Amino acid sequence: MSPRKKALPAPLSIQLYAPGMTPLLRAGAGGLAASLRVILGSTSPTAPWPSPVRLGPGVAKVEREAIHLHWGGEPPEATLRALFGASFQVKQGFIDLPGTRPPGAPEPPPELAAALHDALKVTFLQHGKSTQGGARRRIAFEVDARPVIIESQGYDTFVHQTAWQDVLEALESGATTLASWAYPGAAERHLGVRVTKVEYTAAEALCACFALVGCVSFKLPKLRGGAFVALAPTDLVRFAEVRPGLTPKRLSDVAVAGASDAVLATQLAMKQETGMRRLHEELGTSEAVALRQMPWNAQQKIRGAVVRQDAVPEAVLERYEAAAAALPNLLRVRKSEGKAKGDASYFIATSALRAFITENLAASRLWFAGFATAMTAEGRFIHDYRDRDNLGALLRQERKGLIAMHPYLREDEQWLVQSVHLALRSRFKSIYDDTKESPPATRSNRLKGERERLRLSFAGAKTPEQVRAALADLWSRAGTNRELQAHWRDILPLLGPERWREARDLALVALASYQGRGGEAAEVEDMDAAADASEQS
Repeated sequence: MSPRKKALPAPLSIQLYAPGMTPLLRAGAGGLAASLRVILGSTSPTAPWPSPVRLGPGVAKVEREAIHLHWGGEPPEATLRALFGASFQVKQGFIDLPGTRPPGAPEPPPELAAALHDALKVTFLQHGKSTQGGARRRIAFEVDARPVIIESQGYDTFVHQTAWQDVLEALESGATTLASWAYPGAAERHLGVRVTKVEYTAAEALCACFALVGCVSFKLPKLRGGAFVALAPTDLVRFAEVRPGLTPKRLSDVAVAGASDAVLATQLAMKQETGMRRLHEELGTSEAVALRQMPWNAQQKIRGAVVRQDAVPEAVLERYEAAAAALPNLLRVRKSEGKAKGDASYFIATSALRAFITENLAASRLWFAGFATAMTAEGRFIHDYRDRDNLGALLRQERKGLIAMHPYLREDEQWLVQSVHLALRSRFKSIYDDTKESPPATRSNRLKGERERLRLSFAGAKTPEQVRAALADLWSRAGTNRELQAHWRDILPLLGPERWREARDLALVALASYQGRGGEAAEVEDMDAAADASEQS
């Protein structure tokens, strides 16, 4: 008798809402659908989406809430090889994920491809064992008409290209374990105790592999880490169409200021692809994870922050869009040590103010909440301008960001800010008039000293009485104030025991966003220009 032929595994079905499907795994199911759509476009250009996708001997079919894989009467290895080979590629040393690009779209320029490659290196592929290095690539391009040359470590292969073997193991034995690349930033609680290991079914393992495609990865320059956003779709067919539009298209957009910035940036991109109504219909939970090195683990970047967010209201995305437009990431050129003479590299500068605003928006707080007390990880106050003499975090050009957010204040909040602006204008004009005959340095020091006195007065107020005293002192010194005269009844509730912290935050917002007029304007701007020069040095 001939030996019994080994039975083939049953067809594999991935159910979007099956037990155990976390947001990361659901994002992976979306990444699988996006990859299948690209494969369909390359093998059957005239076939409508969704149509059955041929994968070697097998076939895949995408439905709204499920994906079905049939092996075509052959062992599943051939089908899985074809799927993974078309979905995870390396081109010119950089990781290439076709499911993240529109079908038929040109490849990104080398500098953008390198940045996207680097974003994956600080999120999913940070462990050395998950990649095999290739040659270092030297890339030349321009930033603000200045030549820049960077070197990026290329790869020959990465772990996802052969991870079909883990899926095959799960098909044959019922479960498999995956390394840390399947769950970036997570850690096993008890090493060596099998019961604490995370085991994946074949469907879950396949989704974990394709999370690399379904998630959007970013760099976190200030924390020297990365962040990824797992979007849990409600419609796999539609998500496959939308996913390519979520990939950053500009070099500066590969970086974010924090986890909240990442999740709102991705939802804004998805809204622009789908429209606001469909965003709420097609998006479930979003999970943004920020990864950074911690003092107790210098080898791996672990989870420093996690933001979970359903589809946010349109008003929140409108506020975020205004903040992002006024506080964009900036490409900066710097001379790098050890490079050849004349060579320069670049970095992406992110805004601490943008990080502060987006954290408030993502948490459904007022965009300015906590402005008086918020600090960066380095211990710099958000409300204080940065120069050689202090530890502030606010840059002079970021004043435009505060001004851009003024329309999103309520009426009583706007009147308080405007009344402070009028008082500041009066005080600075008075100082300018008093020092007309004095040396410019004396006049500049007087203006700067008055700003600092007011900042400390507002920031140091710890009770409703102290906030009222600080504002009353400014208003009394400034003289007649038409905003205060017209709207004092509306402003008064802000100074009570329930909302005095809002008043303190708003007073500092007003101070930080003030722009001069008339004679004192030039002096204030000269002082700001000098500070800007010190920031760039």
